Amino acid sequence: MKNIFFLIVGIFYFSGVFSQNVERYKEYHDNGRALILQGKYEKAISYLDTAINIMPYYSTIFQDRGYAKMQVKKYEDAILDFDHVLNKKPYLSEVRLQRGMALYHVNRLNDSESDLLEVLNSNPNKSHEAIIYLDNIRKEREITAQQDYYEMLQSIRFQVENERIYRARHREEIIWNTVVPLAFWTTVFLSW
Repeated sequence: MKNIFFLIVGIFYFSGVFSQNVERYKEYHDNGRALILQGKYEKAISYLDTAINIMPYYSTIFQDRGYAKMQVKKYEDAILDFDHVLNKKPYLSEVRLQRGMALYHVNRLNDSESDLLEVLNSNPNKSHEAIIYLDNIRKEREITAQQDYYEMLQSIRFQVENERIYRARHREEIIWNTVVPLAFWTTVFLSW
């Protein structure tokens, strides 16, 4: 009977603590969202951090914090938040789009392209940003290919120039080590 009493008291105690945590988390989460709307991203991140510490189960807090981190160019941290959300809810194309954009900014173009193509395939009507980023990825790859091509040409030109210099030096060596001494001794011989 005593154990049942303690069990009931414990349940009421923990349910009270849980409901307080829910109210505290909502307050911090709501304030964080309001700060995002005001463009105060650093302050929003601190509020969202607190909300996550109180209630680490809700993936929407991580999504909001990831968005705020993207705005302050903390792309790696944003990617971690988006990964957390997508591990729980892989069907959220908005989060996949945001992660694809963050991946683009840290130059992980293959991963970015994969996310953006998935967004494009799953939701063609709402993928204007995905199309823009995919186009940028294509352009960057073209630029990289052109740079690689020009570097290869420069390397070939350098090798050809080095070969030309080597041949010129070799000819000079032959002249100075063979022809000049031969001419000298021929002159000496003929002048006797």
